[in-house]
Amino acid sequence: MAQSTDPRPAVGQGVTGEHESRAAVVLAGVAGELATKDPEVVVDPTDFPIMVGIHAARTGITSGQNVSRLALRTVGAVPVGVSREVFAVQVAQGAQALGYDWSADDNRRVIPTIPAPRPEQRAEVSR
Repeated sequence: MAQSTDPRPAVGQGVTGEHESRAAVVLAGVAGELATKDPEVVVDPTDFPIMVGIHAARTGITSGQNVSRLALRTVGAVPVGVSREVFAVQVAQGAQALGYDWSADDNRRVIPTIPAPRPEQRAEVSR
């Protein structure tokens, strides 16, 4: 006899606000990759779910399956013959629909820096 505390695999867990925000971050990353890497190439419909899964794994998301499903459901199917650049717009709109704040990207560094002494400081150190 089933107990009330037994897991019920047929009953899915609900989507939380955390899932939505993490799916938005994943979609924003995928949109950036689609727009910058070979933007004129046609999207293979099997590539998009793989990209979503990879981005979810990179961000260290523990509930990756729920986040990936939400991200894929938000964007929908990949249109036939669409370029990566055009599809990136659809993916970015999905990220925005989930609440991604694009203005937060305005203040991030474009070129990462590695802390190191300035040339004039090196000359003083070597004396």
